[in-house]
Amino acid sequence: MHEKDLVCHTCYTLGAYRGPSLYLYTEVGDAIRNREHLEHVLAADEQTWIIPTDVHY
Repeated sequence: MHEKDLVCHTCYTLGAYRGPSLYLYTEVGDAIRNREHLEHVLAADEQTWIIPTDVHY
């Protein structure tokens, strides 16, 4: 991969992020940390989206 506009650096930075292993988020970016929060999100009258992502270098 050729370095253009710091793409390699950005991918490396995203892949190297260390934090809690949270894989579910609300539409505003809040992590869903427990079952009660998940049930609240699923019970809402709003449409639920699942968007797969994969960031690696």
